[in-house]
Amino acid sequence: MYYNGKGVARLVEYGDVINVERYTDIHSRQFDHKRRDKIGESRALLQGTLNATADGIIIVDCREKICNYNCKFIEMWNINEETLLPKEQSGLLGLMLKQLKYPEEYVKKEKEIFIYPARESYDVLELKDGRFIERYSKPQRHNKIIIGRVISFRDITKQKQSEKKMANLERLNVVGEMAAGIGHEVRNPMTTIRGFLQMLINKKECIEYWEYYRLMIEELDRANSIITEFLSLAKDKLTYHQFKNINDVITSLLPLIEADAIIGNKYIRVELSPIPEIYVDETQIRQLILNMVRNGLEAMLTGGYLTIKTYIEKNDVVLAIEDQGTGIIPEVLEKISTPFFTTKKEGTGLGLSICYNIAAHHNAVVDVETSGEGTTFFIRFPMIEAPVIRTN
Repeated sequence: MYYNGKGVARLVEYGDVINVERYTDIHSRQFDHKRRDKIGESRALLQGTLNATADGIIIVDCREKICNYNCKFIEMWNINEETLLPKEQSGLLGLMLKQLKYPEEYVKKEKEIFIYPARESYDVLELKDGRFIERYSKPQRHNKIIIGRVISFRDITKQKQSEKKMANLERLNVVGEMAAGIGHEVRNPMTTIRGFLQMLINKKECIEYWEYYRLMIEELDRANSIITEFLSLAKDKLTYHQFKNINDVITSLLPLIEADAIIGNKYIRVELSPIPEIYVDETQIRQLILNMVRNGLEAMLTGGYLTIKTYIEKNDVVLAIEDQGTGIIPEVLEKISTPFFTTKKEGTGLGLSICYNIAAHHNAVVDVETSGEGTTFFIRFPMIEAPVIRTN
């Protein structure tokens, strides 16, 4: 209910302003055919403009009745357009709430808008399918009177994913700086201790403690291997880049990879396509492949196949490592690139972090596809200009 300035209350609906069909029906006798054609053209132009917009848009009046919407809105929310025929927002809201990860927050925002209709509203909605949608709701006025509301929705999933990757890279850089600062200092006394233990283990008077010495040396070696991985995260470490074909790197590693597979009664399948040489540090790429392959082998049961593929996709050289494990649950998938996060009993949580860090050093992107039938890691390396294709 709104006042028109003369003390007379009047309910103004959005449809009074934009529903040209209703307006035309009521006043059809006052317009000639030419005038009605122009109104029809204007209405078609308005709808065409809405459908050409990249954002999903829905327009409601003051009674929350749907007045208009565009094709992008239907596509974005995976809604059957027939459900909108009654044009009641309450039914539409139910369809949207089923897709939201936190529907109670959306309902809370809707209540605030109802209480304060003159306010603009902005929030980011997280959907159950992993998408993020930015919502912006703005009241619409006619002659300074609120007649309804325009709500726009924008898919910002890629932006959110980029922000997440940047946050992970920042964490990796922090860990790298720590590694560069303390790694060598910790290694030096450990090397001294190991040397004395190695000397004592061979003395006759220490023979009864031989098993203890052996265990201490093994634990020192394990700690040293962890520090070696830790140092791999250092962003300022020396690298040696050269033009290299990843197929050659995989071929040289194949005997080692197959040996790892045989130990666990598993199998390696290699599908290498002709690809160009790219500018990489071969040592780092070897480490990335070995880490990825060993993770995949550990994820599989006896008799499983791990597939290594290379191919060209658009402007990228793609390295794909596919296992036949049980997949990665969403809670773990969100954290796999985080340093020291691990689901293994004796894991360090640095293996995949190092892989992501190596990919970042090569301007490569890591994508993951996972299901109950297995997981595939895609490492996409940008191609150089005028690549030289090698087929052998």
